[in-house]
Amino acid sequence: MQNKKILVIGRTADKDIRMAYENALTKKFVAAGYNAISSYNQFPDFNPVAKITEEQKQQIQSILEKNGYNGVVLTSLKDYQEQSREVGAEKYETTVFYGGMGYPTAYGGFYNYFYIPGSYSADQVRRDTSGSTITSKLYILETVVYDLELEDGKQLVAWVTASIENPDDSPSVATAYANSVAKGFKIK
Repeated sequence: MQNKKILVIGRTADKDIRMAYENALTKKFVAAGYNAISSYNQFPDFNPVAKITEEQKQQIQSILEKNGYNGVVLTSLKDYQEQSREVGAEKYETTVFYGGMGYPTAYGGFYNYFYIPGSYSADQVRRDTSGSTITSKLYILETVVYDLELEDGKQLVAWVTASIENPDDSPSVATAYANSVAKGFKIK
């Protein structure tokens, strides 16, 4: 891919996210000596999430060939999940008595205690169910790299996936993700 003209595409309808990912990946590829260009810079009106017909597919291929692109880096969100869990919700409180006065007489001997009805139920334990709900957001991203000069069916040269949990914002995640792709693609 070192001698290719590479089009970097972020497949999302959100232009800001598209620009952030394309810019981060393009910057990483260019810094490593690759000839990479962001699709939003080259084709700002291109809609990478639009469903295309066979005729449009041919037009895209013709545009790529006409502009000398023989490599493509395509990044897309493959999955998004939200998971909630309770933290600190299962707290139990009991009263502890140590020998002497102040506890029921049945507690004084194991056999008396073991056979009384209250000894094997939870009716004497207070359960506090108040807690905090934490929601985690998990994004699964995928980047595929294609060499368009190879025959159809053999063009895939790299495939990188990553999961990102609770990202702060898209631009910082884009940079971190670009570093991950670079590592997977062996770009220094």
